[in-house]
Amino acid sequence: MHKLLLRLGQYSRCAMEAGETDRNNKYQPNKPLDHLLKGRIYIEELPLDIEPIRGLLERYSGIRAKDVDEHIYGIRERLWDVYPHVCIGHFRFLSLKITLDPLYRVALDRLVAPRSPSNFLDVGCCVGQVLRQLALDGVDSSRLYGTDLEPRFLDTGFDLFMDRDTSKTTFVAGDLLKDGDGDLNLKVLDGKMSIIHATSFFHLFTWEKQVRAAMRIVRFLDPDDTEVMIFGRQVGTTTPGDREGNGGYKRYLHNAETWQNLWDEVGRLTGTSWRTEVDDIEESGMRLHSIGDETLRRIRYGIFRA
Repeated sequence: MHKLLLRLGQYSRCAMEAGETDRNNKYQPNKPLDHLLKGRIYIEELPLDIEPIRGLLERYSGIRAKDVDEHIYGIRERLWDVYPHVCIGHFRFLSLKITLDPLYRVALDRLVAPRSPSNFLDVGCCVGQVLRQLALDGVDSSRLYGTDLEPRFLDTGFDLFMDRDTSKTTFVAGDLLKDGDGDLNLKVLDGKMSIIHATSFFHLFTWEKQVRAAMRIVRFLDPDDTEVMIFGRQVGTTTPGDREGNGGYKRYLHNAETWQNLWDEVGRLTGTSWRTEVDDIEESGMRLHSIGDETLRRIRYGIFRA
């Protein structure tokens, strides 16, 4: 069980985001449950930024306002049984902060344009809340795709949004970092995507694994689309380099220069060329300095063909 949790912690957006939570808050299966439930990785009250998901569940799923919170709590308990970690205990799996990113509006405008051929992929999508928001915003769900390492996250998403029989979105469980020929489940996505979203994803890995993941993501892109875009949010730093994550594994954090350098390497290895943009994000409630590292930053990025 502990090995499974560590694996999910390295591959899914529902993983703990680097620097946002004290190192002592990680899942510790040998400690009694009451220790875990004292506001550390499991909170009883819904967070203040829950309103966007409430609105999505009311308008997209048709859940009555008075029933939404109970529904959220019930889904959280199911996910907690799968992955008892801070991202579930603190309701982070419901985040819709991506809608604050200017590139979300760029993506949305492209997707809803008349006769648009664009397809959208959410990497590490967890329960698929971003994809449901896009559908509510007017995107044809048959052009929306999501992938995550954990198939139970994808399945629970259908029950969270009550659209198992109505959604046309394609969800694929797979491992972007699988060795050898890669995860064959993901081949169905190859060459189809115009826009890819990957939030709280790259910062989970070493430089080498980031390169491998990025190379796999490049294969998802439509090779004939000159306007392809990859965007998202992640933890960055003013002093780029390796950091030791929970469980002792390494991860590499970037500034704007090293992020471009990484995509230059990806370009050399894939015969492609990429231009990156990086901006710091200033938001209330962020706790990136909670482990005493003042260099950490929350950043948003965009990646475009050069």
